Amino acid sequence: MFWNGNQTIRKTRSAMNKPPSLEIVRRRSQPGAHWLLLVVLMISVSQIPDACAQVRAGSITEIEGIASVERNGQTTLAALATAIMEGDKIQTAERATVTVSLIDGSRLTLSESSSMVIYRAKVEPAIASLADRFFVKLFSGTLGSVVTPAPNSSAQFEVHTPNAVVGVRGTDFKTEYIAGRPCPGFPTCLLYTDVGVYKGIVEVTNPTSANAAAVQVTSGYETTVPCELPPAKPGPLGMGDLTAPGYH
Repeated sequence: MFWNGNQTIRKTRSAMNKPPSLEIVRRRSQPGAHWLLLVVLMISVSQIPDACAQVRAGSITEIEGIASVERNGQTTLAALATAIMEGDKIQTAERATVTVSLIDGSRLTLSESSSMVIYRAKVEPAIASLADRFFVKLFSGTLGSVVTPAPNSSAQFEVHTPNAVVGVRGTDFKTEYIAGRPCPGFPTCLLYTDVGVYKGIVEVTNPTSANAAAVQVTSGYETTVPCELPPAKPGPLGMGDLTAPGYH
């Protein structure tokens, strides 16, 4: 075979004029494609409500003994200055107490062998002065509450137990939920809520009762909510027996 110079020159020029291969084009386009994908993902995420977003409710300012904080399925030991977020579940062991100071100045003290969750109250969210109102779900044990009044507002701080709702504006009171133990005066009732008021006034109802009548409890008085019955007529603090005169 003879070497054809003209043929070689034509092949060389043809190779020089040949468009880049698909592989080369792909490689050159990858950085731009990555940036485009990133932008699309960011836009998509920004349009999806963040179901896990939490709002700071307060922090632990006093603690004795062992307590835990459960957040998004993860449980950690509670410690002084631990931030408490909306939706956190706080639980105390035997001979343990935890005090949470809320961002509105209210203080919640959880006694031993108790558990609660703090939520933000969904009341007039467009009004800034009501943005930091909270309510608490008490699942077991005893909770002491010193609530900061909400000036120029009808918003209420509330404590919920499985069979009672305690609504307040500004007061010092105690809520205790007992399960698995006979209620005084009602031996067949094995769950009940006690509410005692040291200062101010609270309104107590039983959302599970056919009688939805509310009972107002003033300073120095207490009431009990047995099972699915309406709250007892308030009696002096320490009465502790629904068979006492005045209950009906």
